[in-house]
Amino acid sequence: MILPWRRGTSAAHLVDDALSALSAADWADLSQPPVAWLHWPIDIANPYQSLLYSRFARHNLVPIRVRRLDQLDTLLPALPDGVARVLHVHWLYDVTAGCSSTAQAEAAVDTFARTLDALRRQDVRLVWTVHNVLPHETVHRATEIRLRQVMLAAADVVHLMHDSHLDILRDTFGVEPRNVVIARHPTFVGAYPDWVDRRAARNHLGIPLGARVLVTFGQVRPYKGHGDFLDALDIASADDPRLRWLVAGKVREEAGGPEFMRRAADHPAVIFHPGFVPDSDVQYFLRAADAAVYPYRSSLNSGALALTAGFELPAYVSTGTTVGGLMPDEGLRRFDLTDPAKAAEIITGSAGWAGSPSVHEAVRAHLHELTPARISDRLATDLRRHLDPPA
Repeated sequence: MILPWRRGTSAAHLVDDALSALSAADWADLSQPPVAWLHWPIDIANPYQSLLYSRFARHNLVPIRVRRLDQLDTLLPALPDGVARVLHVHWLYDVTAGCSSTAQAEAAVDTFARTLDALRRQDVRLVWTVHNVLPHETVHRATEIRLRQVMLAAADVVHLMHDSHLDILRDTFGVEPRNVVIARHPTFVGAYPDWVDRRAARNHLGIPLGARVLVTFGQVRPYKGHGDFLDALDIASADDPRLRWLVAGKVREEAGGPEFMRRAADHPAVIFHPGFVPDSDVQYFLRAADAAVYPYRSSLNSGALALTAGFELPAYVSTGTTVGGLMPDEGLRRFDLTDPAKAAEIITGSAGWAGSPSVHEAVRAHLHELTPARISDRLATDLRRHLDPPA
């Protein structure tokens, strides 16, 4: 057999990919029959979905990538008769993507609602993982709220990454989910190469060994507060000249991006890589750091925090950053973006904390329960409990 394409990425091989994946299921296991676990949309650049599904096969749940919802019109009829089908929905950005007016966005939500209704009539069970409350830079707020109300009303199971998120959904959308499973965001341990030590990482990046390095990893976007944190860094770096802020991530064409680029270029304490970081180079940025810093204005879940936590970095997080159980209290220092002087004081006054072996040990022990294998196995178990018919 020759596989000249990457699974789930070729529209021409959509059905072949799905059927060959199902052929590898355990058809003799009558206690948990195979389930075609369709998931949409897919983000191949982000290892989250691969990690989340890494133990699903043990539970006879067969992940099948779906790039576009309209592909289900071809895929569903091609699946073997009697095979249970689940559509696991992740991000909802694609529903209103490209809509330049509220009317267009509303029409797109109407179409999506009809699609969900049609899938339910075909006995497709629906699962939704809530990655965020609303899009980070919401344009059509009322429409985006309605979209999530539609999804909540249709979903057989809603997957949340922390038990505190259920009240947030209730307060924001006023819809009670049918069923809820809680499975935290896994760390990215094992998803990225990790063979360099601090000396090698700092040598690679040209950072002195005596520097005190804070790292922020991920795209530069307005909600992430990069520009706001510069105000605190101005004060902190004046008090502690060893301080460096290592920033790596693509600058999106959004408000504040050019201004942050200008200030970062002129700031003696900022080391900024404004672009995509190859997987093999991620380790240099994280192993060079003493701690991570996340100055988000708002967030529900943070893949970036999961990434740095997996490298056992303690973190400075703003009051707008939802940690979601990714870090123990011992591994966190909170600061308020609206008070740069106080934030600077917290950073300069805790240099010993960030380097403490006991802090790193607390982070390491906490992350043992958040390995991708553990999270995937627990989630698959809980999902089958809700979706399988009674014995």
